Amino acid sequence: MTPPIRNPLRRDTVVVVDRVVVGQDERGQDVYEDTEREVSHCNMQPIASTEANDGRTQVVTRWRLAGPPGMGLTPLSRVRHRGVTYEVDGDPGDHGSYGGLLDHTETLLKVVTG
Repeated sequence: MTPPIRNPLRRDTVVVVDRVVVGQDERGQDVYEDTEREVSHCNMQPIASTEANDGRTQVVTRWRLAGPPGMGLTPLSRVRHRGVTYEVDGDPGDHGSYGGLLDHTETLLKVVTG
């Protein structure tokens, strides 16, 4: 893997929380455990926020995460940045570029409050 380019926009470090199968219980059901890993050379950008008021206030905020290629994100991954934990929203994508200079992983994130 090529080292990431020195890009001033890629100055964020995030913690990726992955759910991994660590065994099975007595009924044969998968048992999961969270593992954490730091990923540097990322860029977090807010995209949009929506609010619903139907007896209570619920806010959904979406972010865009761009990081180094091969981050290994899945739809079950979560990302923590500056103390806030976000869910991966949909399938993350690994994007290639001519010559590999702009290769990166990109995904949408969301956090729901209320």
